Amino acid sequence: MGHIELQHVTKRFDNGHEALSDVSVEFAEGSMTFLTGHSGAGKSTFLKLLLGADIPTRGRVLVNGVDIGAMSQRRLPRYRQNLGVVFQDHHLLTQRTIFENVALPLRVVGMRGREIARRVRAALTRVELLGKENLFPRHLSTGEQQRVGIARAVVTRPKILLADEPTGNLDPDLSRHIMDLFARFNHVGSTVIVASHDVQLIEAMGSRILHLEQGRVVSDNPGDNPLHEADA
Repeated sequence: MGHIELQHVTKRFDNGHEALSDVSVEFAEGSMTFLTGHSGAGKSTFLKLLLGADIPTRGRVLVNGVDIGAMSQRRLPRYRQNLGVVFQDHHLLTQRTIFENVALPLRVVGMRGREIARRVRAALTRVELLGKENLFPRHLSTGEQQRVGIARAVVTRPKILLADEPTGNLDPDLSRHIMDLFARFNHVGSTVIVASHDVQLIEAMGSRILHLEQGRVVSDNPGDNPLHEADA
């Protein structure tokens, strides 16, 4: 799982606002793509459609050939187990340790004991926070808290990793570090889609960039290394 396709997708809200207008775009399995555009361009709506949190007004959102908009409410939770999601506000549970925050998605799916501990340690190692699992979010810097959010998103080993403005509250050095983490997860096989307004940073990453304006894809730059996407 990891191939994504939007076919003539339009999303119109009850107030008449059209957040996406006739968008057709495809993401190869194992690819890395950045969505950019001004506030209100449609980036967040794009990601919500992939999550199944919204459904298209017209068109289809296909993940490995499955129409997400037509999926029943019973099937959506299982589908979402294959997704990792990172937000600008990392939504950490302040009264739970770092370990428990990262372990939460595993407990939701019924995993237990040693396997949870092994997965959590592995995820924290990947974001360079192993050794801080018994601390609470208030003990960590903003950048460290964002990395905990990323660890929680990847602890289930998702096939698809989505991020909505994950560096919005971070300084340039921390922002680059967070983007490099997403690139590492992409290199081990996850399909990664990151919405970001930081054009200078994402251009430096050398990956594909989709630019949205008023709900439409106005440019699609394949980046410096499109062969990685084709080979994935």
